[in-house]
Amino acid sequence: MRIKSVTVFVAVLLVAAAIPAAASAATTLDVNVEQDDATGEVLVDVTSNGTAVENATVNVTSEAGYVGNGTYQTDANGSVTLAQPEDTQNITVTATDDNLSAETTVKIVGDNDLTVDVAQADDGTVSIGVERNDTAVANATVNVSASNDSYAATGNYTTDENGTVELDAPEENVSVTVTVSEGDDTTTKTVDLVAPEASLDLSVEQTTGVEVSLERGDEAVENATVDVTSDGNYSGTGTYETDADGTVSLPAPTENVTITVTATADNDTVSETVDLTTEFVEEEKNFGQAVNSFVEALRAAGFNGPPGLIISDFATENNPGNADDAPGQEKKHSDDEANETAADDDKRGPPEHAKNKGKKDKNNEKKAGNGTDNANDAKSDKDESEDESEDSEEEREDDDSEQGPPENANAGGSANANGNANAGGSVTVGVDANINVNSGN
Repeated sequence: MRIKSVTVFVAVLLVAAAIPAAASAATTLDVNVEQDDATGEVLVDVTSNGTAVENATVNVTSEAGYVGNGTYQTDANGSVTLAQPEDTQNITVTATDDNLSAETTVKIVGDNDLTVDVAQADDGTVSIGVERNDTAVANATVNVSASNDSYAATGNYTTDENGTVELDAPEENVSVTVTVSEGDDTTTKTVDLVAPEASLDLSVEQTTGVEVSLERGDEAVENATVDVTSDGNYSGTGTYETDADGTVSLPAPTENVTITVTATADNDTVSETVDLTTEFVEEEKNFGQAVNSFVEALRAAGFNGPPGLIISDFATENNPGNADDAPGQEKKHSDDEANETAADDDKRGPPEHAKNKGKKDKNNEKKAGNGTDNANDAKSDKDESEDESEDSEEEREDDDSEQGPPENANAGGSANANGNANAGGSVTVGVDANINVNSGN
């Protein structure tokens, strides 16, 4: 008989023991202390792995008797706020929570310490203010040093009764360090100063036309925009651009008018309002016509001598720009000064050739008294007389060419500025001038 064998398999369930997960990161406690620059308050923050810790214990100690010393509990934000001390000092802050702790030591600024403020105005000037407990500190020592030698205001100063020191504007951008000392306290501040740009300088001047000039720090401003407006009929209104000399030329007005000139360059603008008048234009026009009429009158009077000196004197005397009250003009001589000059001329006596003539006449009289016995001497005197006559004629010609016509050369005629002339040669023009000239006949 065959026996069937049965194999029984027993499944064994093996339960693998669970492998423990990796250990989590260690829990830490951190404390941070900061001071508000505006209020001076001290803020303590306690965190655990970056999360605010509420009800953590905070202990504050210091060696200077800080009013904030003591024990506190953090709020819902994990924070504690402490008061500002009167004096600057170090404080130690210790935070604890669930057997964890953290500690830090920081320096906090006292309310009784010096503070310095450095401000720069639009014109570049610098103001330094020193305070203690929001009160100005007088007689504090202020030292100013610069990053380079360009700033002339470096040196030592003393604050005035307002606790301030005023410094000049820098000529170029510069970094300065301001150190303030008062009693046992010292504070330092470093600031960057900016050199101000020179302002635009605009001038508007009327001559025969109108000249606009634009400068910045004595340097001509080229390619600046110049706008001209007026309250009347002026052909020069419009927009212009300055040339290489920083100028714009405008036409003369045809009527009295007020114009406003506005110049703009590099986002800087300057404006000037001026009154233009036709008075100067008419004076120049009348003066030119008067000179022409004067020359024509000279010709009509038959004047044959050199006219240059006479015309020059006329132009100098009657030019509108040479008025007595014009800048740079000397006052004319008074009548008394003119009389004194004439008196001095009278004291000078007769000219030299007149004296020689008197001597010659006396010699002739002497020789004439000797009769006819000295014919040779008489002939010699005649030759000498002819030579002297020729010399005197040459001297008179030289004097006339240098001095113009003599004062007694008027023959009684006249010529006005319109060119009507009589034979004598007196010339009169319509600009308050009356000049007698020799006709040369």
